Order: sequence, then structure tokens, then C-alpha cells
Amino acid sequence: MRIRANNPSPMTLTGTNTYVITSADDTTAALIDPGPELTQHREKFLAELGDRKLSAIILTHQHADHSEMLGSVEQWAPEVPVYAVLEKFGRLTPPVADGDMIAFGTDTADVMEVIATPGHTMDSICLIHGHVLYSGDTVLGEGTTIVTHPEGSLRDYLNSLDRLLQLLDEGAYSIFEPAHGPSIESPAQVLEYYRSHRLERIEQVRAALAQGATSATDVCDIVYHDVDPSVRGAAEQIVRAQLAYLGVLAPDDQS
Repeated sequence: MRIRANNPSPMTLTGTNTYVITSADDTTAALIDPGPELTQHREKFLAELGDRKLSAIILTHQHADHSEMLGSVEQWAPEVPVYAVLEKFGRLTPPVADGDMIAFGTDTADVMEVIATPGHTMDSICLIHGHVLYSGDTVLGEGTTIVTHPEGSLRDYLNSLDRLLQLLDEGAYSIFEPAHGPSIESPAQVLEYYRSHRLERIEQVRAALAQGATSATDVCDIVYHDVDPSVRGAAEQIVRAQLAYLGVLAPDDQS
């Protein structure tokens, strides 16, 4: 069950998706990405939970549009474990790591497998349950995602895309449920596009440097000259991640 928060923006698309995953016997559930601190959103996902016992809350990464609701978790989910890579977001359980299995019911199928996919941020994870991969912001339902700087890493992101392609080839999943946008029923096509798009941008950055660009702002003016002003800041973050990948990040672009 997907519950979309009413927080649309150029960065969140139509809003942040929160997922309620029910157990095989329909008595318990897991919650993925509680989302922004919006009363109406909380009421909606609690209504979807209904009489089911909430057994696990899982955070795909640190950004506020996914994690802010945890600020009030003691009020709406007392004593429910919160699973996250970063210790400051977790509760009642150690930080999660690649390969961990998060149980949320009594059936053997009632588990979420943690797949470490750093890149968008260093703490980004995906989750596999059944044939579905919950991709957080690693893969979006529309467009491409941002590799944040300094929270993320383009090198790690490209490796994570390769990891997801490998898992797809192995039959680990067949569909994406992203944290923003609709379901993706052709994951191989999307992953290949994401990878080729990033590599194309890297070549454009190299060309901008060859033209004489000396800072992230200069490169952004050339490579992302046509972006909407509302996402200019995100574009500059991506450029800084690209420059770090190329090993040419100027001292004044380190922050």
C-alpha cells in the first residue's frame, strides 16, 4: 500500500511515498519511509495500518522528506523498532547493513532484505520483499535522481546501479517501488538509462573543464545551463559530485 505525502516540489515530484507492507497473515506490518511531519499524512498511513500491529519502521536514507516524521514517533508508534543505517535515526535496534533481514511477521516470507546502495547519500539502502524492490531515492519513478554532495558519491552511485542490475539478472526482484513517482515495471531499461545518463554527464563535465571552467558554478553554467532555476542548487550539488568523481574538486567547492 502506497501513501503519498502532500509535499510536492521539483525535488520530491508529486510527493514522498510511504509504504505499508503487510504480513502473510495480515496481522502485522512494516512501514517504509514515514515521510515528512504532516498530520494528514500520518493519519493516512495509520488508517492503512488499521488493526495490524506495526512491527518495523524502516528508513531508506536520511533526507527530511523521508525521516522528519520520526521526530514524533514516540507519539504514534511507541516501542516500535526503527531500522536505519545512521544510528541517530534508529531506535531499539542496531544500525542496519547490507544483507540484513528485517522481520515484521511470523511467516518466513515476512522479511525485508537490506541492499546497501550508497550514492544518492552514503546511507541509502533499498529493500527487497517478494518480487518488489523498494528503491528509496536511488531510483525514482520519473526522471533521474540527484547524487548529493558531500552526502553522496557518484562512484558509489554507479556501483550501486551495477549492483541493482546484477540482482535483477539473478531474479531477486522484477519491479521497483520508488520513494517518489509511480511504480517501475521495466527496471532494466531504467537502470541502463540511469547509468548511461550519468556517464554522459561526466563526459560533458570533462568537456566543460577543457573549455576553461574552473569551479562547480562554471561547470553548472555550461552543462546545466537549461535547468529550471528552482533546481539550480541541486544541479550544482550534482556537479560537485561529478568533479569529486573526476578528482578535480576545487578547494572552494569542497562544501
